[in-house]
Parts: sequence; structure tokens; C-alpha cells
Amino acid sequence: MSSPTPTTGPPDTKFTRLPRRLQSLETQVVYVGVPGSGGPDGKRAWWNLHGTNAGNQGVKLAPEVSGLMHVPFEHLMSEGPYQIGAVHERTDWKKRNILLKVMVGVGTIDTIFRYRMIEQRWWASWSPDHDGYLGIFTRTHGWRWLRVRLAQDPQNEFVLDPAAYDNNFMEWDMRLVAADPYWRKRIEINTWKNDGEGDGGIPHTPWDQLEELIEDILEGVFPGISNLIPGMHIGEGNIVLPTRGTEAEWPKFLISSPGRAWIEDGPGGRMVELPLLSPNDGVVLVDTDPTKRTLTASKDPVDPLFYRIARNIDLLDFLLDDITNQGLPVWRRFNGRFTTPWPAKTVNRIKVRHSNAGGTIIGMMPQRFSSAFGV
Repeated sequence: MSSPTPTTGPPDTKFTRLPRRLQSLETQVVYVGVPGSGGPDGKRAWWNLHGTNAGNQGVKLAPEVSGLMHVPFEHLMSEGPYQIGAVHERTDWKKRNILLKVMVGVGTIDTIFRYRMIEQRWWASWSPDHDGYLGIFTRTHGWRWLRVRLAQDPQNEFVLDPAAYDNNFMEWDMRLVAADPYWRKRIEINTWKNDGEGDGGIPHTPWDQLEELIEDILEGVFPGISNLIPGMHIGEGNIVLPTRGTEAEWPKFLISSPGRAWIEDGPGGRMVELPLLSPNDGVVLVDTDPTKRTLTASKDPVDPLFYRIARNIDLLDFLLDDITNQGLPVWRRFNGRFTTPWPAKTVNRIKVRHSNAGGTIIGMMPQRFSSAFGV
């Protein structure tokens, strides 16, 4: 009697057939401690607090937590004695306060020594002076991260020694604070490089020619000024950066030197002209957030006698203000401003320009979310 022919077919690819552990449908909560908190090679310690692998390091999160969802805010309104209702003046977005309870000593804590070492390592992962990272993962929304630190020392009373009678267990009520209340994902980065063709095929202005121009002017000769003015011939392109979060964003840019760059201010906005960069400036960080420092150079410039004399000559300062100011820090050479953020949940094409052939502009778009998951 012959055996039946085995049936073959493609493997089952249904998600629901995976083991529940691999489906990872539970909400995962982890904490990454402050630097030097007992992790591998002296790095940050990792704690699985809830969901898959919860309690693997001996600490687990209690089910009730407050402060993870929704950004705290406060409306400021003006009211008068004969006024109906109130007038909304502004909305202030507050720091995020989180209240949670952790259980230290869960799992196979079979000795007092092991419990004491876990307790020590847990508190070494926290600091009132430095931030750790609270991370939450859901299958629908992925990972989101929040920078947190202790807002207050725990106020729990010791009813009995937690290691008495081999209990080796303690519950702690912890108050955390996040100065930045928004959850974040990995920043989006994209690069544009000037192809060197310029506007209409006109060659760019090399930096060495600009230096020669200064020397010629100092000698009282003015040849070729109209062809050498920096930034007259430029390359233009777009940097594509999505904003997947719930909040409008202010992108950051890394600008190569030498040369001059322009960056679009919000969708369809004006082009913000940045100061002329010399090779001595190095790479320059541009932060479009109006509450932050706009320009930061990787190198501090040196203000030689040559530039100081040039700035004192009124004619030179009028004709070549950007060049004669090269000895000043880059932030002192910028008088413009950015005023418009890029909208949430969009794919943005940011127009950029660079006057130097081969010049690069790296765009970086933060991703902020108002809650740990959802939205």
C-alpha cells in the first residue's frame, strides 16, 4: 500500500497565526536611564516596564499611570465686571507631569543581594539633573519617546524593611517631569547638493576670486565687480521632508561653507537670505525656530587686522559688507528671521539655494506628537 502524497503549499503568512509574543499587540513601556546608569559598557541602562519582557530586569510598572496622554495647557482670559463671558488672550503649553508606580523586586528575585543590586541600579538610572528617556510602543503607532527626569523624591513610607522575611519587594510612587511635553519620533533627514551648474548655466563665484576682489579694491582697482558679487549666481533645489507628527514643525539645516545660502520660510514663503560664509566658518547650523539661536557655526572665526581695517573704510563696507564682516561670528552677521513653521501631517518640499558649486544643505525635520499613542 503506497503512502499518501504529501501536500505542499506556501507558508501561512497571516499575522494572526503568529505567536502572541511576536504579534506584540500589548502596549510596550520602557525606560532608558541617564548616562552611566549601569548599562553595558557604562552606557544607559534599559528597563522593560510593561508589555513584552516586562520585569525582565526586576522592575515592573503598575497598571495605572497618569500624564502620558494629551499636552498640558492653560488658557489665559481677561474678564471684566460688566463683560459677558471672557476674552481669550492666549494659551500656554505647560510642562508634562507624570505620576506612576513601579514595583521593584518582581520575577525571580531569590536573594536579598539580588534585590539590593536591582534597587541600586534602578535609582542609579534616575537623576534630578539629567534626563532619561521614556519610550512607548504600540503596533498601530510605533515608538514614541519622551525626555523625563525626577520631579520629586519618592514620598513612600517604609512600613517594614522590603527585604524582611525574604519579601525582597517594594512599591514606589514616582513623580516625573518632562520640560518638553511633546513625544518624539526619529528626526527626518534629507540632503540637497548644488550640482554646480548655477542659474542658467552661469558659473558660480569661487571663494578665491572673492579674496582677490578685496585685494584689488584695497589697491584702488575695481575690475569685474558685477561678475564677482557673491551670491549673484546660484543653484536652486528642493529638500523633501515629511512632518508625520501632530504639531507644526520648525526644521533645522546644516549649511556647508564657503558661499551663501537661502532657505524658504514656510510653505510658499519668502526666501530667507543667510550671511555669506567663509571657509573659516565651517559647517553652520540653522535653526528656524524663533525661540532658539538661529545660526551656530562649527568654528569660531578669527577677526584678523585685514578685516578690521576693511570695515573701517566706509566705501569698502558699503560695497562688500558681507566680506568685510567675515571676522565676526556668523550669528552677528545675520539680521533676518524665520516666521512660519511647516504644517503637520504633510510632505514638504522646502526650496533652498546655495551659491557655491558643490555646496550642500542638509535638512532635518523634528517629529512631535501630543500623546504617547493615537492621534
